[in-house]
Amino acid sequence: MGVRILASLTAILGSTALTLGCLIAVVRGTILAVSIDKAPLRFLAVAADFALGTIALLGCIFLATHLAVRILGVGQTDFPAMHLGTDSSNVSSEDPAKI
Repeated sequence: MGVRILASLTAILGSTALTLGCLIAVVRGTILAVSIDKAPLRFLAVAADFALGTIALLGCIFLATHLAVRILGVGQTDFPAMHLGTDSSNVSSEDPAKI
């Protein structure tokens, strides 16, 4: 139990530090991209900063949720079996119990 708590705290602190560092890099990149004098180059730099910043922040979110699932062990459970007793042709939108 102690190892799980330590792993959880490490994952939280690591994810927080990674996200904060990524956010600082995106803001610095945006400031540098906006300060370019030539309009076409500035547009390209802002678009690249937007694309790379989005990918980096999505990567941070993926890493944080992946670590949380691995630490909590939620990913090993099976999906519940589907109930095959109802005929889908008899389901109407008026009867919410059959949806």
